[in-house]
Amino acid sequence: MFGKKLRLYLDAAAATPLSSEARERLLELLDVYGNPGAIHAEGLAASNALEVIRKEAADAIGAHSDEIVFTSSGTESNNLAIKGSLNMYGSGAHAITSLIEHPSVLEPLLEMERRGAQISYLSVDSEGLIDSEALKRSITSKTVLVSIGLINSEIGVLQDYKTLAKAVRAEKKKRKDDSSILFHIDAAQAPLWMNLKVEAIGCDLMTLDAQKILGPKGVGLLYVKRGVKLTSEMRGGGQESGLRSGTQNVPLAGAFARALSLAQENCESNAKAISVLRDDLWREIKKVIPDAVVNGSLERRVPNNLNISIPGLIGERAVIALSAYGIASSTRSSCATKDEDLSHVILALGFGESRAREAIRFTFLPDAKHLDISSIVAGLRKAADTYKNIDSAL
Repeated sequence: MFGKKLRLYLDAAAATPLSSEARERLLELLDVYGNPGAIHAEGLAASNALEVIRKEAADAIGAHSDEIVFTSSGTESNNLAIKGSLNMYGSGAHAITSLIEHPSVLEPLLEMERRGAQISYLSVDSEGLIDSEALKRSITSKTVLVSIGLINSEIGVLQDYKTLAKAVRAEKKKRKDDSSILFHIDAAQAPLWMNLKVEAIGCDLMTLDAQKILGPKGVGLLYVKRGVKLTSEMRGGGQESGLRSGTQNVPLAGAFARALSLAQENCESNAKAISVLRDDLWREIKKVIPDAVVNGSLERRVPNNLNISIPGLIGERAVIALSAYGIASSTRSSCATKDEDLSHVILALGFGESRAREAIRFTFLPDAKHLDISSIVAGLRKAADTYKNIDSAL
């Protein structure tokens, strides 16, 4: 599906290759060059194509077409959800998130805090899970937003979203105003591995990102439930129902919609196959590196993620060594630009700086094979044998 592999690519949480189906849709739509806002034939052709695309994306997640807002990325979608909801209520509005969220959630929240918003940051347990009771205790009369990552991009932990959504719904009932408190889910890591029908998730806002699901870079979307009001962060011509001004990129949106449809069609089979591979890899690693530990819950985890720490082996050193051996992995979110900083996610688990410094993340594509396991284990063992405890020995 993704072409001949000369290397083992195990960094799907950061970015995925473009699938042949998404590429085909992208190329088909490159000839749709009119501006969707124009009223001549070329503009109408683009507008009609965009609405077909919007419906395809909406159908994939069980939404209405008018609930889909196309953006440039998952980061922009998160910013629109967070700033757009908090700005509706002005200074003093309260939002709740967790300490392990993606920078594209934490940074806009920090900005809103500087503008006068009140933000509560929930801690997680040693497995990376949020306590729903802590969420309930954090909700106040001024709470207008709860923003949680469905699947953590570093440790792959799947939050108990149904229980968290239930807590938000209970608060809605108390207020008798369905849009007075919103539940935002960052689901960028999820479409390839789990069903994302929005009614089942129980969210008011949901972020998706094409580059995480075998789609193109430069396009994302925000699901905005009917009745939810947001302020726009992008001023201009009022495209995307007034929420995201700027001429829509029809080819990218079309390739995204196709990738999203395929991801949802195949998510159950993807999850079944890759979870077995992931668990087998972990067992093989433990055989040759017995002191290796998993970061985050193994039971409540996206199928394609294995985040481990090996005592004495610096994660960045291991990633560089593995790349030289033909294996692409990572240490933490590629969206964190301060290379000298330790992972805030691993630190939040409570195991200390050494464990964070030693973290290595493997995230598989859907076409990963069991034959790859021996190469991964051999490369990791070689890195450990060569570089383990090297810093303490200097």
